Amino acid sequence: MNPAIEKKRIRVSYGNIAYLETGSKDKPPVLFVHGIPTSSYLWRHVLRFLQNDFHCYAPDLMGLGDTQIDPLRTSLDMDNQAEMLVEFMAALGHESFGLVCHDQGGAAAQIIAARLPDKLRCLVLTDCVCYDNWPVPVIRHLQQLASVPLLGDVLGRTGISEWLATRVPITGFRKGVYDPSKLSDESIREYLRPLRSGPVERERFRQFVLAGAPRYTELCVDGLRTFEKPTLILWAGDDYYLSPSWGRKLFEDIAGAERFELVPFCGHFWQEERPSEFSSIIGTFLAEKLLGREVPAQRSKSLTIMSGTGGGSATPRLPVCAARSGDGENKDQETSV
Repeated sequence: MNPAIEKKRIRVSYGNIAYLETGSKDKPPVLFVHGIPTSSYLWRHVLRFLQNDFHCYAPDLMGLGDTQIDPLRTSLDMDNQAEMLVEFMAALGHESFGLVCHDQGGAAAQIIAARLPDKLRCLVLTDCVCYDNWPVPVIRHLQQLASVPLLGDVLGRTGISEWLATRVPITGFRKGVYDPSKLSDESIREYLRPLRSGPVERERFRQFVLAGAPRYTELCVDGLRTFEKPTLILWAGDDYYLSPSWGRKLFEDIAGAERFELVPFCGHFWQEERPSEFSSIIGTFLAEKLLGREVPAQRSKSLTIMSGTGGGSATPRLPVCAARSGDGENKDQETSV
């Protein structure tokens, strides 16, 4: 087993940002953004897979993980999250970078793409919120609980949330994977660890939960339609929470979207379930866009591309992926992989 990646910290105007870092400074910088209820820990396998070719950063969003901010003075809405991420990368010496996002981290990524496109060299959107598809039902339910004074604090302090997440097979974490055996109790405990740390950490989490709203992504749509930087849309074929059809819609709307790929028999938390396969796809795309490597027209190992509506109900079809050439061909063209 690989040793844990040491968590570092850097101060920006919003607070003390905790983050993971792999790779060397002479490699192209790539920012990895998680969602809820995870942290930078979500990206640990991906960062190791890609560390030889890229300088990888995975911060904890404000309100999650170990990032330290004052929840009573700092709004944790997605506009501020996006600004924090740009400031975070600038503090590390990077005015432009590649960006890979997941879940609610996708809202912050879309804000950057729509408002500050020059900050991005390329973009990977994977199983992320968009348009009006969020908060997903389980998070809406969490928002209802978070709106009840002290209830969330009691659930976190007493360990009830952790007990439910690790012992009940139909909880949110377990529904987030196609194969439940791929998501360990240890990982779930790490994601929920801040809730056991103290009242300040629990209040940060509560504020993050309550800040989630679709208006942030709805306001990005026009900007995405003019975002021309190279973009990959990559989705798990059996995402219970965010249907692959949302990935298809992003592909159709984003001006710079070049490929839309679906990986079958995999759930929302693919970083826990199929990190090597997804990392290979992401790494190939990043190498092409950031390192100038030529990518063969066909992969040595073809992927089965699936269409579906989420909830484990994806329907297999022929192994194809949507592709778009640089000369303006229609995005609906499909090519074998």
